[in-house]
Amino acid sequence: MSRPGGRKLRERDLIAAIGKRADIRLFLLFGTDPSTIEDVARKLSAEMKDAERIDIDGSQLRADPALLADEAASISLFGDKRYIRLRLQRDEGLAAIENLLEANGADTPVIATTGNLTPANKLRKLGQSHRAVMMLACYPPGEQEAAAHVEALAQAAGLRMDRMMARRLAESTGFDRTLAAGEIEKIALYCDAAPDRPAIVEPDMLAKLGAETLEENMAGLLGAVMAGDIARSGAEIADARQLGVNEVRIVKALQRRVVQLAGLRAEVDHGAQAGPLVDRTRSIFFKEQGAYKQALSVWSSARLARLNARLFELERRLMSGGSELAGPMLANELLLIARAAQPRGR
Repeated sequence: MSRPGGRKLRERDLIAAIGKRADIRLFLLFGTDPSTIEDVARKLSAEMKDAERIDIDGSQLRADPALLADEAASISLFGDKRYIRLRLQRDEGLAAIENLLEANGADTPVIATTGNLTPANKLRKLGQSHRAVMMLACYPPGEQEAAAHVEALAQAAGLRMDRMMARRLAESTGFDRTLAAGEIEKIALYCDAAPDRPAIVEPDMLAKLGAETLEENMAGLLGAVMAGDIARSGAEIADARQLGVNEVRIVKALQRRVVQLAGLRAEVDHGAQAGPLVDRTRSIFFKEQGAYKQALSVWSSARLARLNARLFELERRLMSGGSELAGPMLANELLLIARAAQPRGR
């Protein structure tokens, strides 16, 4: 994302500015990768250290567009530093943010996160043109970028990991920053590693600690949901919950399944036979071929596209909601998807 004057804003520039540049009132994060958005927001919050945090969401701003500016201008009872953590749904807070940028003495920094904003979006245009706003677009990383991020996480944790292993871990977590950080933390604990006592990550550790095998373990759940098997979906959801599988990781895995099915469905739409197509697709394990064939008989290209958009929104809600709600929210959505895959849902 470029700043006025053409200079491309980097993540580290954004993080270095908060709490140090009084001229920046709003730090706006948007894009199609909720994991990166939340990761950068956490880093920004961490830079504020012991400052008082005020949480505001978009629904509050709809009812009171002056609330954000009022909070930003308020002074802590004890004179402590403050910052505001703002969660938006797209550009619902436009009026409130305009009030913030125009207000006198509204010096409390605001960390705002939202979904994707198109180039024509009014909030995005405001962020690009206003000098009191630093804005970062967060999109899913490529393989090299994700691997480099994992390497940096490993180095900070005192782990020595080569690029090939970092790439494997990035792939196993679906290029998700939050999940990759969790895996690095788990490996560091296993190795008793720290920056002052580094440890080498052996190749078998990823499989031993579950990073590479989790998606294989989720295959039953993914297949049942996409094939419309309600009873098996419920049982698989219960098993995943008992194993403590991260809800966002399940959504990421389902997103990858939907994208793969969409590619296969496009070939079917152009005349390919679903059965032989699945049989000759090397990335599909033979035990899962039946589930893929069933899913292709149910899901059209248009429905897969709508489902992919719904999963993105579900991921965003899981990332922004409380952990106590994540399990029920995910279970409800997965069962709705499974019902949609049944004949009456066509």
